[in-house]
Amino acid sequence: MPLISLIAALSENRILADSTKEHIHLGIPWNIPSDERRFKEITRRHPIIMGRKTYATFNTPLFNCTTIIVTRDPNFQAFGCLVFHSLQKAIEWAKMSETEEIFIAGGGEIYKEAITFADKLYLTIVEGDFVGDIYFPEFADFGEITKEEKLQENGFKFKFVEIERCVNEITSPPIIG
Repeated sequence: MPLISLIAALSENRILADSTKEHIHLGIPWNIPSDERRFKEITRRHPIIMGRKTYATFNTPLFNCTTIIVTRDPNFQAFGCLVFHSLQKAIEWAKMSETEEIFIAGGGEIYKEAITFADKLYLTIVEGDFVGDIYFPEFADFGEITKEEKLQENGFKFKFVEIERCVNEITSPPIIG
C-alpha cells in the first residue's frame, strides 16, 4: 500500500492562505522559491490530489506527475488532469497505479478530511502569525518529527519538517471478570 502524505506550506498559526486577498500568490502571504522547488522534488512522478481552488493557483497540470482534482462541480474539467467528486474516489484511483506515495496538496477542507488517515506530513512552516481564512488542520498529536531543517529566504524564516504518524503499540484488552 502506498503512503498517503500531505504536503503544505503554512504559518505557525496554521494559515495556508487568505481567500479574501490577493497576496503574493493568490492569497498566499509569502514567496519562498525553495519551498516550490522542494514541492516539485518530493512529489515528482507521484500522483498529487488537490481541490479545485488549489488547482486554480497552478491552473495547469503539474509537471512530471499525475494531477488529480477533487471537486463537487459535476461539470468541472481540466485539460491533462483527472477529476473526481470525492477524495475517497481520487485515492482509490491513485492506488491502482502508485506503489510508493500519494500526495495531497490542499486545500483546507481536503487536508481536514485527509489528515485523519494520512501516514506522513511534509510541511513548510513559515515563522510568524499571518492573517487568513484557510487553515491547515491541527497536527500537534499527529506523530513524530523525523526531519527538520531551518532556513531563511526572501525575508521569511521557515523550516522544512517531516512528521510520520505514530503507530501505537497494540496491547491486549483488559481481562474483565
